[in-house]
Amino acid sequence: MTESGKGTGGPRIAGTIDGDLQPCWLCGRSVGIRALFCHGCGAVQPPRDLDHFTRLGLERRFDIDPEHLARQHAGLSRALTPERFVARGVRQQSNAAAQARALDEAQTVLRDPVRRARYLLTLLEAGPVENDPGSGPEVAELRRRLDAATDAIAIDRIAHEVAHRIEGCIRELAHAFRVGLTGTAARVLGRLEELEAVAADARARRTRHAPPVPPA
Repeated sequence: MTESGKGTGGPRIAGTIDGDLQPCWLCGRSVGIRALFCHGCGAVQPPRDLDHFTRLGLERRFDIDPEHLARQHAGLSRALTPERFVARGVRQQSNAAAQARALDEAQTVLRDPVRRARYLLTLLEAGPVENDPGSGPEVAELRRRLDAATDAIAIDRIAHEVAHRIEGCIRELAHAFRVGLTGTAARVLGRLEELEAVAADARARRTRHAPPVPPA
């Protein structure tokens, strides 16, 4: 049970039939909601209303393995290569393209820790993300030092410190989600987003301080 009083199990998909199956649009046989193709006639199915974790065959958790995520996405996407459906008609081509877009969107969200945490909190119905009250002075001090930095070395030093704190936030998020403390996870996410904004500012400033490229 989470702090919000909600369990971690997701709701059933509306319109499913026995065993979380849905009818194939072409032959009417029962098809698993994650299936890309009908088990009977082989027709490409339209993407179902699934969460990103389920779509990619992953456990619904924060600390997922990026390499496993990439493998899942690549394996499913290979089956949807457009050239395979040239002779199958417009609807199957459209379904394959929609499935590929859904897989790409799922991977885009889940491979980024900030977006993954925000998405997971939404699935868990944890409420709005709140900034950690203790992060205000910390972030303000980092911004003050960044504003005062006058050379690339100083900017790099601050960027390194921010990156270290971001890594710490990600570890805290993983622990909070693992033990079901969604309120804590939401507050840590607020701090992480503030630090990510400082990191982006540091990257932009570093680009302006980069030495000019010598002419060829």
